[in-house]
Amino acid sequence: MSDSRARDILARQSEMETERSRYEPVWEAVAEFCDPDAPDMWNGRDRAGDNQAERQERRGSRVYANTINSAANRLAAGLESLIIPQSEKWHGLTTAAMDDEETDEEKEWAEGLRDFLFALRYSPASNFVPATQACLRNVVRYGPAYLYAEEGFGATLIRYVSIPVAEGYLSRDRWGQVDTFHRRYERTARQAAQMLGYSKLPPRIRALVDDPAKCDTRVSLVQCIKPRDERRLYRAGDSHRYLDTAFASYHVIEEEEVIVREAGFGTFPVSCFNWRRYEGDVYGISPTIEALTTVREENAVRRSGLRALQQITDPPTASRARLDYVPVLNPGENYPGLIDDNGRPLIQPIATGQNPSYAFDSAASRAEEIRDMMFVNLFQTLVQNPQMTATEALIRQEEKGALLGPSGSVIQAGFASNLDRELGLLEDKGLYDEDSRFVPPQSLAGKSVRPTFTGPLDVLRRAAEARDTIQLVQTAMQMAQFDPGIMDNIDTDAAIRVVQGAGRSPQRVFRRRDEVEGLRGTRAQAQQAQTGMAALAAAGRVAKDAVPAAVEARNSGLLDSLQAMMQGAQAGTADGGGSPGAPSIGMQGAAPGGGAA
Repeated sequence: MSDSRARDILARQSEMETERSRYEPVWEAVAEFCDPDAPDMWNGRDRAGDNQAERQERRGSRVYANTINSAANRLAAGLESLIIPQSEKWHGLTTAAMDDEETDEEKEWAEGLRDFLFALRYSPASNFVPATQACLRNVVRYGPAYLYAEEGFGATLIRYVSIPVAEGYLSRDRWGQVDTFHRRYERTARQAAQMLGYSKLPPRIRALVDDPAKCDTRVSLVQCIKPRDERRLYRAGDSHRYLDTAFASYHVIEEEEVIVREAGFGTFPVSCFNWRRYEGDVYGISPTIEALTTVREENAVRRSGLRALQQITDPPTASRARLDYVPVLNPGENYPGLIDDNGRPLIQPIATGQNPSYAFDSAASRAEEIRDMMFVNLFQTLVQNPQMTATEALIRQEEKGALLGPSGSVIQAGFASNLDRELGLLEDKGLYDEDSRFVPPQSLAGKSVRPTFTGPLDVLRRAAEARDTIQLVQTAMQMAQFDPGIMDNIDTDAAIRVVQGAGRSPQRVFRRRDEVEGLRGTRAQAQQAQTGMAALAAAGRVAKDAVPAAVEARNSGLLDSLQAMMQGAQAGTADGGGSPGAPSIGMQGAAPGGGAA
């Protein structure tokens, strides 16, 4: 029995299919020239029974150049190495607001959570690496790509799936963000029962599952993920919380027009990637689409060159009269009856002066143009010029970051959305509970976690800032040899933080600020004590030098003279009753020599 909600979802699906039909002819051309492994799923031409060999044979009869396919694979691999390299932790976590600064405790907590996320992603059963690689290939070829993160089972907390471009349908909100996603796909009846639950299937589908001969019959499904129009609130203490999740999910069996599964997500479960998207454009554009005209030119020119080469190596023949047969002239064979009585051959090749080198040279120039449009040359800096100096290589690396930076930022936005989905799934599993080792510090209450990308592409972006900072400090140190006060202008703590931010140095190699302040206080006390010891040593040296001087003064009679002078001064003071330095004391001391009045 059909459901009105299911009919509404299918009606919306039809509208989204009509909107996407404008993009499908271009995608079909891309698949023909650049994606030989893709099934023929465009415009309803799904040939599920065809194997890979049959699809490649069909395309091989029309495609004569493989430059764009090779370039697209190289670009996808290059993007992976620049944005999400498997050998590095390509993002950090931060909780700092615009006007806030993280404490050392918050940085250490965020670093531990980051390491845990990377351990989950790169676990064997998570499927993160194949899924992200497929997404990057789709971004390079078609423009859009979809990464679906779902709750795992067992030791695998999160599983990742790359949804094919042919199965995805998008709708964006007024800010340009994807808030509605439809997936139209097919599964066998047995797979549908495993995925949705046997008891929830309609009777006709359950009958197919129960019949061993029909359990592999394919069933058409539509999954609808959209924001809830209305959400119920409930009071929890002093705050209000939603009773419903932010996004609703429905699985509809298309033939039956019934909803067989209804669920919800707190965060949008599908991360959508793009290469470049114009305002009002839903699906975006890819570098392969931009190079498609040149791809067609190369294919046509190479086809002409191959035909010319074939005419030279296996030319058409001409004869005066119709021959009963056209011989295949194998080397070493004898063909009687093919010359006249004068020894002239009755059949001759038609030479039209073909020169396939012109076509191949033109195709080579088109191939080089395609590689340039696909940024392949950026990833072959050292291969093309192995004698390049370190400075030249650094300049090329910065050029790589500048050219790939805009598209890389758009791709990183998709991974940032995936991070929100991951944290939402882990929070539902008790990531922040009191018994968890990831209980956040009290200072993080009410704060959100966001990624800070630290992959090679981001290092290339920040390399100029770090290089200029290092150069400035080195210049100041050189100038300080003549004017030590010049270093007062440099905050070395801030400089080392700039260099750290430009690289990928972990927070654990840096001491906490209180530890740094303690070390500096201890060092200052040690320096002060060392200064006191130096003063005592200097005083000792002065005293040691004063002893020989006193002995010499005694031996020379200087001390006796000084002692007599001091005794005379004391006697004068006793007779005059005044101060030794007073004028009256001098006048009375002279009376005995002058007589009485």
